[in-house]
Amino acid sequence: MKRVAEIMYIVEEKREAFLNDVINLTEEQKIALWTCGVRNQQYFAFGDLILMTFEYKGHHFNDDMKKMSAYLESEGLLIEKRRRDVLEDELSTTNWWAPIKKLGCLLDSNPIMDSIDAKESDARAMLDGRMRSYSVEVDTSFDEDDWTGTIRI
Repeated sequence: MKRVAEIMYIVEEKREAFLNDVINLTEEQKIALWTCGVRNQQYFAFGDLILMTFEYKGHHFNDDMKKMSAYLESEGLLIEKRRRDVLEDELSTTNWWAPIKKLGCLLDSNPIMDSIDAKESDARAMLDGRMRSYSVEVDTSFDEDDWTGTIRI
């Protein structure tokens, strides 16, 4: 599996229609993307920018992406300009997209190697707010909502 992420800017007057079109695909469009290896496609809004991610499951990424691009273009869903092709003074007045560079990866394998059952149960106890002290479990209280207010998207 390969993860793909792109950032997009759609001019304000076209943004709602674009998002409606790409989020509410027809069955035929869904089949075409699935056939090209696209799985778990998601869209996120961040101010004026849109983050699009998907997982690719296949063996011929470049060929599948060419097929997908041709299909999206025929359906009127393709953003033609890449960010590197858009002049600096046109960035806020032109639809554009750009791939996002992967900087790193966390937890791509199981970090609990020794005695998986014991370590995993200890880790789950810690995450559930319970700390293990010898053989006695102590329930530490916390408000689950304390941290949620700090996340802003």
